[in-house]
Amino acid sequence: MRLTPLQENVKRLDRTLPSESTKVAQWVIDNARPHIAIRQNNMVTVCFCCGNAMMYAGSARYAKCLECGCTVEIVEEQDWLESKRMVSRHFATLEVVDGIQLMRTYEVVVRYSAINRLKDVIAREICRHWISPDGRCEVTSIRRYTGFLVPISKSMKLRRGNSEIEDHLANRAFVLLNMKLLPELSQKIPSNDKLIPGNALATIRNLLEPDYSTI
Repeated sequence: MRLTPLQENVKRLDRTLPSESTKVAQWVIDNARPHIAIRQNNMVTVCFCCGNAMMYAGSARYAKCLECGCTVEIVEEQDWLESKRMVSRHFATLEVVDGIQLMRTYEVVVRYSAINRLKDVIAREICRHWISPDGRCEVTSIRRYTGFLVPISKSMKLRRGNSEIEDHLANRAFVLLNMKLLPELSQKIPSNDKLIPGNALATIRNLLEPDYSTI
C-alpha cells in the first residue's frame, strides 16, 4: 500500500533523530529515582531513599517512611530478588519536529547491586508517536515479536496497522519536564501537570482532534 504524505515525512524525519537515551537516563538519576522499600519476611522494611529500617506489616502498596517522610512503594523481598534487583519505568519526552508533535517513549531500567545500592540506569527508546496539528498520528517503534516490544534492533519501523501496544506504553509514561509543544497545544497544556501517567498520549490526541461541530 502506498504511503501517505505524512507517512513519507515521518519515515524521513525518523531517520534523522539523534539518540536521547543517555540524557533521559541521567535525568532519571537526578530527578526520578524510584522510591521503593524492600520488606523482608520478618516485616523489617528498608527504605531505599534514606536507608532507614522500619517495621511495616500493612497491606497497602505504598507507605510513608518514618525517617525521611518519602512515600515509598513496598516491594516484597522475594519479588525483589526474582526481578534481579531491577525497577522498570516508562518516561516520555515531547518535542516539535518539522511542524509535527513528537512524543518519544523510553523504557528506563534502574539496577541495584547485591547490597541494594544504585548500580546503573539504562534507557532504551521503544516507540515514537508523530502527531500532526490536525490530529493524525503515525507510530514508529522497534521491532515486535508476537505483539511484544523486544530490543532486538535499534532501528524504528513505521507501524501502519495496530499500534495498541505503543499507545498503551506512551499513555502510561511519565512526561519529562522542558517539553516543547505545537502552538495548538501550548495554550491548552501550560505544564506537564495535565499529562499524568495513564492518559498522556490520549490527552494530546484529544486536544488536537478536529472540532467537526463547527463545520
